[in-house]
Amino acid sequence: MTTDAPTGWIRQDILATSAYPVEKVPGGTLRLDAMESPFDLPEAFHRRLGEEMAGISLNRYPDGSASELKEILGKSLLGLSPDHLFLGNGSDEILQTLFLATTGPLLLAEPTFSMYRILAEMTGRTVVTATLSEDLDLDVEALLAAARKHHPSLIVLSSPNNPTGRDVSEETVDRICREFSGGVLVDEAYFPFSGWTALSLQRAHPRLMVLRTLSKMGLAALRLGILAADPKIVAELDKVRLPYNLNLLTQRAAILVCREFLPDLESQVRSIIHLREDLLRSLSAIPGVCPLPSSANFLLIRIGGKDPSVVARALADRGILIRDVSRHHPLLAGCLRVTIGTATENERFAATLALILKGTP
Repeated sequence: MTTDAPTGWIRQDILATSAYPVEKVPGGTLRLDAMESPFDLPEAFHRRLGEEMAGISLNRYPDGSASELKEILGKSLLGLSPDHLFLGNGSDEILQTLFLATTGPLLLAEPTFSMYRILAEMTGRTVVTATLSEDLDLDVEALLAAARKHHPSLIVLSSPNNPTGRDVSEETVDRICREFSGGVLVDEAYFPFSGWTALSLQRAHPRLMVLRTLSKMGLAALRLGILAADPKIVAELDKVRLPYNLNLLTQRAAILVCREFLPDLESQVRSIIHLREDLLRSLSAIPGVCPLPSSANFLLIRIGGKDPSVVARALADRGILIRDVSRHHPLLAGCLRVTIGTATENERFAATLALILKGTP
């Protein structure tokens, strides 16, 4: 009889790491930490969704290629034919599939979205990095120098970047594609709030891929990620993708949204952009708070004179969750990240933050 630990057969690098934290949150908590939309779709959508779901046969597998969904996503959101699209159970599954298909190191510009590194390490990829500039913009010279030094197979960029909220410029992406011979992925999860996309560069640079999601627009529960890429890349990724990775409920719900409710989502996005600028002004008026301009649905804020981790805990004690990113990277020292909420939620957050920084009970 063996006395080995029950997990002794699991990879050591997995044993040594931690799972991505997804905590259960008490009811009534104000969630400004997960970049979700504060708005649900209208009642008419829920009614129509119920009608759609009632007609689904659950004993059959879904369309493994999600052909109808690809057709309508290509027409309504991207202006691309279906053979340019690769769909996943959220952007994370697409990233995991892409990293599994990748041969060498991945190059990241940090600080950036933490799941890139987590997924890279889980799939056995080496991660190499370049650092953003002091003002949190992409340092293209440092990135290309790192590419020449480490010879990565894939560069992953986030635009707007999480957690900085900064866009990458068209000129920068074009230069990277011209001077780097591997794959280039631009993650445009927050595109709806920015409006700038690298899609127009794909014809000139077939190695350029663009990643989108419906989560930030208000459909986080659907878990639908969209990769726009050259059909040859899509065909190779399809070899790695698990069959039936996109369930029928998600497919039908997303088709319904694209056909009948896109104007509602677009209206909500415009509202969030206005709310973002209102919150930026409100926070700028609080002594010791410096919010940074953002092209996403969140703000990165620097806190002066107090430990941001203490501030984040004080907010949590008062039922408001934001994200403490101050220890994620040296460039983020003193920083917190807050998702844009409704006008009432933003006012509550700003007022509570001001009281905490004053030391008011």
